[in-house]
Amino acid sequence: MEIKKLQSLIVTNGLIKDPDVIMQLLQNNYNFNNDYLVISADGAVRNCLKLKIIPDIIIGDMDSIKLSDKKILKDVNHKINYIKFPHDKNESDTQLALDYALKNDIKNIILIGALGKRIDHAIANIFNITSEKFKNLDIKIIDENFEISVLRQSGEIKGTKGNIISIFSLTPYTYFINTKGLKYELKEEKLFFSPIRGISNIFEEDKAVINIKEGCLLLIKEIRSLRL
Repeated sequence: MEIKKLQSLIVTNGLIKDPDVIMQLLQNNYNFNNDYLVISADGAVRNCLKLKIIPDIIIGDMDSIKLSDKKILKDVNHKINYIKFPHDKNESDTQLALDYALKNDIKNIILIGALGKRIDHAIANIFNITSEKFKNLDIKIIDENFEISVLRQSGEIKGTKGNIISIFSLTPYTYFINTKGLKYELKEEKLFFSPIRGISNIFEEDKAVINIKEGCLLLIKEIRSLRL
């Protein structure tokens, strides 16, 4: 199957509480459209159907995809590429989907359904996007309220004034030159892996600038206010 798309939506088999909210966020915040390659991680086909999305690719060991869901897909006039791996494998289905995107030069990736069902899988999915091999990709995990991403160099972060952003150092420490646009500023100081000090900062503008000299950050920002 020839891959020409530069953006991918990877649907995983975690919890999606409100499909309508997820679709609204995808379309309004991330310009989700037909230019995205939709990859389902095995049994995440169920989440795809909840979202009324037909995957282009289904990847994994096919141990969790339901026969009833396969039957629904057979009735759809859409070519789906099944990529099957052995059951005894080292990678999770989500990691296989990320590796596939990387191999096909897809630079921008949104993951949904990556959180909520099992804490071990949720942590694994977050750890996956921190991998050094994905350092040249723009990968975001989203749910109904939050976006999770990795910042490896200084950059501008889009946000909403009044919303929360929590900042974690993925390295023993991250050295901040300064921050702008956040309520609690960091300037010429280190944010350590532990103890955690960067939780629950607040956007004072609709964007923030984070300037770092060394280190790597995990960002968790509110994309739909919990106070609505």
